[in-house]
Amino acid sequence: MSKPAALDFVLMRGGTSKGVFLRADEVPQDRQQLTNCLLDIFGSPDARQIDGLGGAEKLTSKAAIIGRPILPDTDVTYLFAQVGIQAAEVDFNLNCGNLTAAVGMYAIQQGYVHARDGVTRVRIHNLNTDKILFADVPVRDGEPLVEGNLAIGGVPGTGAPIALDFSRAAGAITGQLLPLGSPTVLLNVPGYGQIEVSVVDCANLVVFVSADTLDMEGIETPAQIDGNAALVAKVDAIRRTVAHSVGLGDYWNSRRVPSTPMCVIVQRPLTYQSYTTGEVIKDVSVDLLCRQYSTGATSKAMAATVTSCTGVACRIPGTVAARYLAATVAADMPIRIGHPSGIIHVESAVGANASAAYSVTTATIWRTARRIAEGRVFMKKGADHL
Repeated sequence: MSKPAALDFVLMRGGTSKGVFLRADEVPQDRQQLTNCLLDIFGSPDARQIDGLGGAEKLTSKAAIIGRPILPDTDVTYLFAQVGIQAAEVDFNLNCGNLTAAVGMYAIQQGYVHARDGVTRVRIHNLNTDKILFADVPVRDGEPLVEGNLAIGGVPGTGAPIALDFSRAAGAITGQLLPLGSPTVLLNVPGYGQIEVSVVDCANLVVFVSADTLDMEGIETPAQIDGNAALVAKVDAIRRTVAHSVGLGDYWNSRRVPSTPMCVIVQRPLTYQSYTTGEVIKDVSVDLLCRQYSTGATSKAMAATVTSCTGVACRIPGTVAARYLAATVAADMPIRIGHPSGIIHVESAVGANASAAYSVTTATIWRTARRIAEGRVFMKKGADHL
């Protein structure tokens, strides 16, 4: 029997996500071949992903493929892959911001970037969106710091803060910050009539809708949302209508479980319990409540790209997100977003020119990251995928 094909990998946590890191020069360049390779590595499709490296939920069924720079003034390329769990699909039509923190750390550890004590900036070219992102990684003695005092909701303990700048990622999916042309629109959703939404595209494409519009409290757990078939059907109908409205109809129709656009359900601050720890999160501790739905399930924590997009949306007058933001939040203050597992902070600022067009000047969040494991992953179908 021939020896099974294998690939070097690194398993890393970035923020509230965990991903398998692979080198671009060792995996197929063709997207269908790459899809087959990743499904093999992760053990998909299977609800438990028992025969692969997948973590059996969407926050841990992710891959990052890292390569040498192809654009000037960048350090690495980063292709993100959301690997399907129950569907034999891999989605490349979005970026994962949480893993971007791990990309910064990985780039230094693998020698793509020369480490400088203090803070080392890693200039990341995200191939999914063709946007440039910055990760500012704390470094000591030539190595990225892991230990620190930053606690983030959904991750046990604390770690060293990595600043992620998404300010250059406006129009990541559609090419426009406001792809429907205005901060708020009445969307004609088949089967549901007119529904007020805001669609903002920065780092990822997000449709914002209020909890009140969906007859929700806004503090529901992911399990409660996912268990409400009528609610999920309505949210997916809104997402489907937006996808077709912004030119993503073919993408949506080709997927069993589409990722884009993501839906964020917003509500004014209320007291609730953390989904992961049971800790009581007081209404005075948050400025906006959010529940994020995409890829067939409600996220247990806010995605980093979605957080930065939400921060930007909160700074655009007239959006649904801005309307539900606590009135006490000044323009120069970080926004505290309450999600199912805790609180995430975002700094955001938006300017407007004489033609009333908006431009993003600040979209920064902080994450932690850690290298968990490294080794060789053996391909079930061998060299057929390589």
